[in-house]
Amino acid sequence: MADRAVPAVGVFEFNAGWLCLDFTNTVRARPISERVEMINTYEDLLSWARQATILTPGEAAELAEAARRQPRAAVDALTQALSLREALYGLFSARAAGLPAPDDDLRTINKAIGKAMARAGLTPSARGGFEWIWPDSPPGLDRVAWWVARSVAELLTSKDLTGVRECAGYDCGWLFLDGTKNRSRRWCDMATCGNRAKGRRHYERRKSARGARGPGG
Repeated sequence: MADRAVPAVGVFEFNAGWLCLDFTNTVRARPISERVEMINTYEDLLSWARQATILTPGEAAELAEAARRQPRAAVDALTQALSLREALYGLFSARAAGLPAPDDDLRTINKAIGKAMARAGLTPSARGGFEWIWPDSPPGLDRVAWWVARSVAELLTSKDLTGVRECAGYDCGWLFLDGTKNRSRRWCDMATCGNRAKGRRHYERRKSARGARGPGG
């Protein structure tokens, strides 16, 4: 079944602990057939990037104007970004389950990383060091994917990789970085998936108890 699309979302969640993981979490209810796509247009992609603070308002406006002038290129950029997102999910979901990285997903990610780094540069930062930039003018419509690709390259080569988890909610599929000391976090958010799981367990226990007592119990 095809993804169920929703209107432009407005507000995205950023609680995964790493930019590239937050990007994978722009799909709701991923494991089931009624999954909900949160990025349906190039404008949605720019909205996510603005809220992730990887684009300034001026950069987002410039890209939006470029997309209006080049609608086909904007669609291509959106398609590439979503293809990268699905590859990220495939790789990190496998990693969280203790499985090898899928070859196709790794190829897609490596291609995106190569494209991003070929356009990247360094510039002095306000903190006295240096920071990454993409000094292209006019800006490439696929710039959002460059930030995500850089993020995944950093995560895959960091010690944080061992903390990547997939939410235990059967209808979730969101990824997150487990920062607890004993690596015991199971849910993307205890207030949502965690509480739903607790409610289901409570319901099943009550149902089981009624069945054990029988009709006259």
